Amino acid sequence: MPPTESRTPERSALGRRYQLEQQLGRGGSGEVFRATDVRLQRAVALKLFSIGAATPQDIRRYAHEARVLSSLTHPSLVALLDVGADVLPDGGPVAFLVMELVDGRTLRDTIADGPLTPSVTADVGRQLALALGHAHGAGVVHRDVKPSNVLVAADRADSGRLDAPWMPVVLADFGIAVTTASAPEAPRGTSGTAGYQSPEQALGHPAGPPSDVYSLGLVLLECLTGVRAYPGDPLASSLARLLDPVEVPARFGRDWSRLLLAMTAEDPAARPAPAVVAAELRALRV
Repeated sequence: MPPTESRTPERSALGRRYQLEQQLGRGGSGEVFRATDVRLQRAVALKLFSIGAATPQDIRRYAHEARVLSSLTHPSLVALLDVGADVLPDGGPVAFLVMELVDGRTLRDTIADGPLTPSVTADVGRQLALALGHAHGAGVVHRDVKPSNVLVAADRADSGRLDAPWMPVVLADFGIAVTTASAPEAPRGTSGTAGYQSPEQALGHPAGPPSDVYSLGLVLLECLTGVRAYPGDPLASSLARLLDPVEVPARFGRDWSRLLLAMTAEDPAARPAPAVVAAELRALRV
């Protein structure tokens, strides 16, 4: 949908507060817009979801998950600021998430310029592993970890700390996230993006914390090589991961190979926890 025309906030702003400005992205779960919070006069990112076909049970589940997501506070997670629902001018009901706006390139765009060095890859991966560990500790599974959902936030650089990130990143788009308590009730079918799905997601099974670890493993491998581990159309990509194990080029060394193969193990129970991943990546960040 195009950005709304500039009118009085009471008539045109979603929830009488958020004025849409321009579309930033579009995916299977919704559209993301740059918007202005007219109450606080600040720029935000707003994600719209159509809820025309949602059942009362769906609405209750979405509301519960939004409350959980709003409790997540971590330097490598995009902050959720508000949630709400409204009716568009065409009469269509929508729900929306309001998030902090991070001005920066995506990790996907960064990789397109060329592979990252192993040290920078470890730096990025450690931040994301810690962020996922925080989310999992709160009972939240992202389900769609991929380079285009990682934002490079150069303005967050903090050179005053010895362990400060070299390339600060934040994980965005919790639009299809679920809580571990509600995962069995989540809509059936595959979740996430085919090129980064875990085997269990490709088979349509519920995603758990190990699913995020698997996806992160594929993201880190792509950072190192500059290419996706499972390219092709969604069907070909999903089938490939069920038939072919991940291959880590020998040039990256034994430690990288051992870690990435563990993160992308077929058995979810065999994958390391995010805290273990973060610790190993810290050692590789040299």
